[in-house]
Amino acid sequence: MTRSRQLDALIEEIRSLSPAERRRLARQLRVNGLLESEEALTDQRRLEIAPAITAAGLRQSLSPVAAAAQTAAQPAAQPPALAVTRDTTPVVPYKSAVSGRVVVGAPGEGETAAPSVMQPLPGQAPEQPIRVIFDGGSKGNPGQGYGSYALEWPGFPRQLVQLKFGDRVTNNEAEYDTLIAALEAISKRLKESGADARTAKLDIWGDSLLVISQIKGEWKVNKAELETRRDRARSLLAAFGQARLSHHNREKSVAVLGH
Repeated sequence: MTRSRQLDALIEEIRSLSPAERRRLARQLRVNGLLESEEALTDQRRLEIAPAITAAGLRQSLSPVAAAAQTAAQPAAQPPALAVTRDTTPVVPYKSAVSGRVVVGAPGEGETAAPSVMQPLPGQAPEQPIRVIFDGGSKGNPGQGYGSYALEWPGFPRQLVQLKFGDRVTNNEAEYDTLIAALEAISKRLKESGADARTAKLDIWGDSLLVISQIKGEWKVNKAELETRRDRARSLLAAFGQARLSHHNREKSVAVLGH
């Protein structure tokens, strides 16, 4: 079978997928670096992480998939959690650096959302975006790392979480680790409530232009320590239905987080 026929067969196979299966395929391709455009993941506009897949666009954007299908002897295994890197430098899988956590102003046990807020349907995330403000730093750079994030869950009081990291942490590493901790906390809360993460919308703000620009693919990553963290953040973001990362001035982070 020629490569052209293989690609045609692949297109027909994708056409037979359900919308949910197509969204999952699009996320997996993006996480593994098989779709060239990275801007759609976290751009300044509200994103649909799983745009419609059309036959016209597949021939160009999915050519790496066709090549992989031609050489694979067995069906492809489930993709790894981390995105495939673009160089040959070994990347150590991300391991949480959080060594301490303090939650300030958390909703009390058993507290429910405000009566004026419409409750989401079973299996659904809140209709309004979940807002996150994050910031991290280091005493010494590198030194003792710290961070905090504010979580504004629709209908609930703002939750402020303060984090401590290990020693010899840089400012940029602490920024990444704080954002990753926030995304992991949101994923856990959605799972515990029985909500599908693909129905959630995130609105994320931070004063680290480096972290935000690297995740969007606008800036290159020159350090393996940051590349691992970037890939972990992208992997977490790909699980949500919508996500928007925006940069704001440091004064706005200080006003909410206190540092």
